[in-house]
Amino acid sequence: MQHTPDYQRVLCEERHERIENRLAKHGEQIDSLEKCTIKLTEMVDRYDRLAQGQEARIAVLERKPGMVLERAIGYALSVVLGALASALAGYFLH
Repeated sequence: MQHTPDYQRVLCEERHERIENRLAKHGEQIDSLEKCTIKLTEMVDRYDRLAQGQEARIAVLERKPGMVLERAIGYALSVVLGALASALAGYFLH
């Protein structure tokens, strides 16, 4: 079947219009996805900063029992050394 050049041009223009509409829709979808990506990136950055702060707090809490133990050992050593010094002083003074 042979179509006239005008008919073929009209068909071509209709196809072109459909393609343009599809491209416009895809452009809108891409813009929407880009906005979502930006928001997600901001959220990830915010949660990374929050996680770093939490890690620092956890590190402090993990060191606390060690610090308490070190302090208790220091007190115990002070008591033992004080008692030893008192005993030696009493031994040499009698």
